[in-house]
Amino acid sequence: MSLKISAVSESSHPHRILPVFSDDLSSDYKTSDDSASDDSASVDAGWERVFGRLKEPWSTAARETAAFRRFRGEREQTLLLPYGAEQWLFTGLGDRAGLTPHCFSEALARAFAELHQTGARRMAAFLPDGLPWNEQRTARLAAEAFWMAAYQFNHYRSESPAAQSPEGLDVVVELVAGPADEDRAARKKILARLAEGVKKAEAVGRGIHLARDLINHPAAVATPDFLLEEARRVGRECGAKLRIIRGDELAREGYGAIYAVGRASEAPPALAALEYGRPGPDSPTVALVGKGVTFDTGGLDIKPSSSMALMKKDMGGAATVLGAFAAVAGLGLPVHLVAVLGLAENSVDARSYRPGDILSTKAGKTVEVTNTDAEGRLVLADALALAGEYSPRAMIDFATLTGACRIALGKDVMGLFCDDRKLGGALEEAARLSGDHLWPLPLWQPYRRMLKSPLADLVNASQESFAGAITAALFLQEFAGKTPWAHIDCYAWSDGDSPLFPKGGSGMGVRLVCELLEAGSWLE
Repeated sequence: MSLKISAVSESSHPHRILPVFSDDLSSDYKTSDDSASDDSASVDAGWERVFGRLKEPWSTAARETAAFRRFRGEREQTLLLPYGAEQWLFTGLGDRAGLTPHCFSEALARAFAELHQTGARRMAAFLPDGLPWNEQRTARLAAEAFWMAAYQFNHYRSESPAAQSPEGLDVVVELVAGPADEDRAARKKILARLAEGVKKAEAVGRGIHLARDLINHPAAVATPDFLLEEARRVGRECGAKLRIIRGDELAREGYGAIYAVGRASEAPPALAALEYGRPGPDSPTVALVGKGVTFDTGGLDIKPSSSMALMKKDMGGAATVLGAFAAVAGLGLPVHLVAVLGLAENSVDARSYRPGDILSTKAGKTVEVTNTDAEGRLVLADALALAGEYSPRAMIDFATLTGACRIALGKDVMGLFCDDRKLGGALEEAARLSGDHLWPLPLWQPYRRMLKSPLADLVNASQESFAGAITAALFLQEFAGKTPWAHIDCYAWSDGDSPLFPKGGSGMGVRLVCELLEAGSWLE
């Protein structure tokens, strides 16, 4: 689907989205449930604001339909009304006091998805009064929501949706500013701010689409070499430098952990480092690190088939980092951004690494392998070491690392482990603003004892059945050095429960990184 979004003063598009606050509709109507003889709703100023855009007799009919269907503008409520050749879709925002960026984005995404399912290709979204953000921020939230809801992955379908639709795949959405202002100059400035928000949203939306595409490809396609080609393409488009260390060169240069994980695969393991911008007083260096295990069999500690079914998404951390890198470059942020991708396939072969092996890492630490299915942290150990060579002010890694974190937080909330309060606080604020949800978890140092090895510096996995997410984070902390560091344990997949996240790769984390780096104050 091709999506085009613009900001306008007025729109003639036939399919219309109107966000509604529950405050405007609360406790102000009566239905036949309350009176046997009266089947209509009482009308006040709030109802007039909501339904006044429709001409009579449609306005009255819409009020009565809303009352009959008990549409109150609550979150997750929608009301789709046909109006001649037009469609009006009212989507609930809940009450004004409780409105968050996530609630607003989800309401608009829900409306977009519902209209699109009816075949709508030309939509207008009317921005309501009373939103707590400026025009640019409002437009960006709305446009990001449309980009996220519009995502489709049809690469492997024998017949594309374009062939099935006489109108093609182009979808056009116009963001319509509030009531017309008599001052044309002021109106022009408002539209310019809306347009800037739309432009920024496109950069973020394309980054999310990239991350989702990479995760959704099957593992037979999305090999380490495939991801390297994607990194090359992104680098060319962004004007970024790219460094690649691949195959036996990893072993020669001391990256023994990632090499061991990936050496059994036909596709050699690799580390890729992308650089956007130049380091300087006004462009601090920040490193993103992504786990890119393109398929995880578990190695010799092989997974059962039920646990292996979704393991193509085990490169979701690397996909998120590459998508975020492309988005940040698209936004043109003043930062020296380094993205390190640790790429390997954890296969079973005569060359597979074994339980009991002792691996040497680039950081100089040795690791005793107690479980070959705890391979992601080994990949990240060497990836963090490479990122550290760029002397970043902060390092943030994304990884589909532990089932323990999913048990604790579910699929929709990423686990945050951070050894720096300033960085941790900035990430939590970025999560609040972006809607990519985080929850802080402790780097509980007493559990470091679970990683002790009688033979090496540490083991790669605790043999105890408790605190799996914490011990994995503590393992990574050993390789982060003294740089402020955050580890984000993510799921990278959506079951389609939210209109912002269609089923498949989620791209969650791209918006988070953009918000974090745009804020920038935490780097001062």
